[in-house]
Amino acid sequence: MLNMTPPEVTPVKRFPGVSGPPSTPSTALAEETPPADGAAERECSTHEAVAAVIFMGQLFSLMPIVGYARSTDPRNVRMRLRSVQFVYGCVTLFIMLTLIIMLCVHTAHQPSFGVQQATSLVYYAIIVFFMVELMLLARNWSQIMGRWYTDEAPFRTDPYRPPSRTLPFRRKVHLIAFGVMLLAFVEDTLNFVSAYRLNELHIRYCPHTAGFWKNFFHREHPYVLRVIPYHPVVGWTIELTMRIAKFTWHYVDVFIICLSLGLQRRFVQFNERLERLDGQPQSQGVWRALRLDYVRLSELVTFVDERFSKLILFCCANDMFFITVQLFNSFDLKPTTVTTVYFWYSLGFLIGRCFLMLFVVSSISRASEKPLETLRRFPSTNWNLDLRRLCDAVATSENALSGKRFFFVRRPLILAMAGTIITYELVLLDQVKKTPDTTRDCNF
Repeated sequence: MLNMTPPEVTPVKRFPGVSGPPSTPSTALAEETPPADGAAERECSTHEAVAAVIFMGQLFSLMPIVGYARSTDPRNVRMRLRSVQFVYGCVTLFIMLTLIIMLCVHTAHQPSFGVQQATSLVYYAIIVFFMVELMLLARNWSQIMGRWYTDEAPFRTDPYRPPSRTLPFRRKVHLIAFGVMLLAFVEDTLNFVSAYRLNELHIRYCPHTAGFWKNFFHREHPYVLRVIPYHPVVGWTIELTMRIAKFTWHYVDVFIICLSLGLQRRFVQFNERLERLDGQPQSQGVWRALRLDYVRLSELVTFVDERFSKLILFCCANDMFFITVQLFNSFDLKPTTVTTVYFWYSLGFLIGRCFLMLFVVSSISRASEKPLETLRRFPSTNWNLDLRRLCDAVATSENALSGKRFFFVRRPLILAMAGTIITYELVLLDQVKKTPDTTRDCNF
């Protein structure tokens, strides 16, 4: 009679969340070795990392959502029409729309239409677009970040760990976001001081019976004070709105940078997990789990690109337009030293902010391609269907954010934009004409 008793099998551990054949003891050891020196700190979600950035935006009437500070789950976040944040955003948007109408009427009555008039119209239009777009994103923020929160959940637990050789996620986001906005505050302060000094110079050459601040606001916002009589409340309301608009202009780049850091970090975690395997043979179940995690990340990039590609398109167009305008204005002599300092600081900061945004966004594509280099170190004797499909996914996936798919933000794009700027500057050397100085124009 045949002995039907199955042979005794030594039980082995499975990987958490991995289906399929069990791994060998050596494989499990390679995956489950605890980090040294107690480095197993909790990895925060992207929602938690950008919470302070969302709050900063709300100071400038952007992202009118409530509940993000009290809950670690973004699915509990809502945009409420009766909230202070929403009312604040609507009031600011209404004032900006009113200013655009006044500016259009004022420009229509001007004898000529030049670079200065076009720049003002584009500036106000892009600010209004950013405000509306961020309000639309806030309306769907719980769905957007809810999907993000779910897809990145496996990367916040074992066997994934926080990336080595880098700052904690939350601290890195805060350092970049608040660092850029601090530089933006310095630029805005220089802008105000420059306008103040130019007004002093104007009054010195053109004595007026009007007070200092009336003359200041008339020079800075003539399209408003020709419709509405001057009053200190009107003047300072406009000036406060201008400060909000200027910070909105900077904030969108910071917003895109912080979201891109979240995507890039997950690909870095994926690659570091592969590197910890150290080229050792793994079970098919491990490769299946890795492949599914990579596919999950690729689908998340596609999902984020569908929601934010319009914002990226207008952000890149906005940066390129104002860089070229500033280069155009660089040939004019500035009336005061403060104005000269402000101009070159503003131009340098604008170029730096633009290329920082492009560099961080392009790092998503770079980080998503690195696993292919790591996979090539594994022996061919361990080749199986899931490993081959993982290699195909890494080699063929387009893990890059885009501007409505007109272009994908990768490293070559930075070089292309830099080349365009240099070419534009060379063309300007023979074509530029000096802009008349209105500092001593007493009829201005």
